[in-house]
Amino acid sequence: MSQRVKELAEKYSSNVEIALKTLKLDPKTKSHVSDYLADSRHYYAKGDYVTSLVASSYAEGLIDGASLSRGEPTRWTSTTRKVLLVGTWDIVHPGHIEFLWRGKRLGKVYVIVARDENVAASKGRPPLIPQRQRAEVLRNLKPVDHVVLGDKSNFLKPVAKIRPDIILLGPDETYPVDKLKVDLRKMGLRCRVMKLSKRFTKYPLSSTSQIIAKAAKLANPLKERG
Repeated sequence: MSQRVKELAEKYSSNVEIALKTLKLDPKTKSHVSDYLADSRHYYAKGDYVTSLVASSYAEGLIDGASLSRGEPTRWTSTTRKVLLVGTWDIVHPGHIEFLWRGKRLGKVYVIVARDENVAASKGRPPLIPQRQRAEVLRNLKPVDHVVLGDKSNFLKPVAKIRPDIILLGPDETYPVDKLKVDLRKMGLRCRVMKLSKRFTKYPLSSTSQIIAKAAKLANPLKERG
């Protein structure tokens, strides 16, 4: 239950933060919403997720009330937000699934699949699964709404086409968050960048490297004994 409340608290406060950046609010409403958002973030940091959720809910109510008073629909919630995830997605495992569902809780999930040559250049080896097959697997996963292949030379090129509201980075992502924010601003993109702090470790084989190591061990039992 507490984990679910924590997730809702993050989702609601993220909604409010994006609304402040994207919606035209009168100064008084904007000030009140900002105060509630600050309270929500404060209590979230302290681990009081219930109070955090209440504060952001008040903020959402103010925003919805302002929109309805102008005769405008309230379309700013997470169901319309684009959440971008980037990765290799080689041998889909529980860590990938958890990553995708974390994105889904924030909005519609757009996935960029790294091209074979780019994976080989960054990891020193080609992926086990070809790029189009990796993309096809992802297209058939429930939390995924849209899949594209990455660009051969410019990582940010497909990002500019998608124009996400949120970029969610995995815990192993090496692209520096601060540099990414600067690069996005240079391209005229205003989106929130989030990074997961911990790897998913519920199951023993929750990474591609762990699966490869286990497969190698099973394929070479005599070598392992020697």
